[in-house]
Amino acid sequence: MKIDLHTHTNASDGELPPEKLIDLAIQSGLKVIAITDHDTINSCQKAIEYSKNKDIEVIPGIEISCYEEEKGWIEIHIVGLFIDYHNPKLVKFCQSIKQERIKQKKEIIKKLQKLGFDITFEEAIKLASYSFGRPHLAQILVKKYPERFPDVKEVFNQFLGNGKPAYVKRNDKIRIKEAIDIIKKAGGIPILAHPGVYEQENAVQLIKFFVECGGQGIETYYSYDLINNLSEEESNKRNSFFQEYAQKNKLIQSGGSDFHGEIRKTVKLGQINIPYELINKLKRN
Repeated sequence: MKIDLHTHTNASDGELPPEKLIDLAIQSGLKVIAITDHDTINSCQKAIEYSKNKDIEVIPGIEISCYEEEKGWIEIHIVGLFIDYHNPKLVKFCQSIKQERIKQKKEIIKKLQKLGFDITFEEAIKLASYSFGRPHLAQILVKKYPERFPDVKEVFNQFLGNGKPAYVKRNDKIRIKEAIDIIKKAGGIPILAHPGVYEQENAVQLIKFFVECGGQGIETYYSYDLINNLSEEESNKRNSFFQEYAQKNKLIQSGGSDFHGEIRKTVKLGQINIPYELINKLKRN
């Protein structure tokens, strides 16, 4: 009874359309999958409709990027599970974010062009419609400049990562409490994504603030070794710490692969052994 509660489609920065993601999930033996695209719900209905009469349950979700820079948290991700993707406030929020993201990506492309790279807004749209993200831009550069960029990660290391030459800050900054309120009003459960990307003391402070703002759970199953270049031992250690912390503080537990497709070649769908009982606990909240 395998589950994966953190995945992405090409509606945000993933590679696969929702239908192909569902097919892959079934092939991978998953019984439950959550669609949690960045700041968009565009794939939720497609995934749910496609999954009908198939041996899999699709949970509609979203992953919202938040900013609390004065507290030292430049970008925080909050996953919302079991959302009503027809909720008017959520729909309006996603539409606003989409327009701001398009403006941001146009500025990034202009910077890349000034740096001498052959890349256009039109070819980015063809790759992932108007929901393309930085990983899609990186894919274009890897394809055009294989001698310079062996993979997407190297493009981020050199040009697209935070603070790099082609990086552009987003203007649509949203606070943690605001994101939590949006998720809750849409009937969803707000979960702090991958807290282990922070050092333990800072992560605990973030969790406490998250809970004060109305947050209900944290991801306690995540592959920090495959995604954040930590050792497998350290990844297991961090997950164990957050599992114990969640139990002690009566927080909901969640987790997943953070699957994006071949963009992250080391990450496989459903690769983490997540207890199926987490689903029942989530549904009771």
